[in-house]
Amino acid sequence: MKRLSLTKPQRVIALLFSAISLFVEVQAIPFTLKSLNAEQAISGVENDSLATVVMIYQPDCSWCKKQGKTLSMAYKQCRQSVNIALVGTKGNARQLKKELKHYHENIPAFIADRKFLREIGGYQASPTTLIFSAQGELIMKKRGFITQEKLADALSIVSNRSCQI
Repeated sequence: MKRLSLTKPQRVIALLFSAISLFVEVQAIPFTLKSLNAEQAISGVENDSLATVVMIYQPDCSWCKKQGKTLSMAYKQCRQSVNIALVGTKGNARQLKKELKHYHENIPAFIADRKFLREIGGYQASPTTLIFSAQGELIMKKRGFITQEKLADALSIVSNRSCQI
């Protein structure tokens, strides 16, 4: 695995998320995945000049729903300063769409494909949170639930303090 040269904000994010965070370098933004929203057949992030926070979710994941509350709040308050998206896996399109009722109705939602999962180095459990820099580098990958306080700190850092939840 290639070691990254991290900036100060990226080092702070790394400290926030403990030793189990996995750092890899990939170019996945703007990623293009099949959208779960009927009006878009294929889509990517809303604004590729912003950092992006992605939560990988799956059907019947109680921790995903809990973390989704924080992401929904962030989406409402911070969508001009950071991209927020959901990527569903381990379910068909119908199952993944059904789960969207637990999140903000306008958060972009996609179906994971093999290429995307390969580019992020796979994942082991849901929720898995990915943070991409505005340049498209995966700067943080965290398996499991992230508390509202830690997620708020990370959002603040990657948005240059313009996202406060």
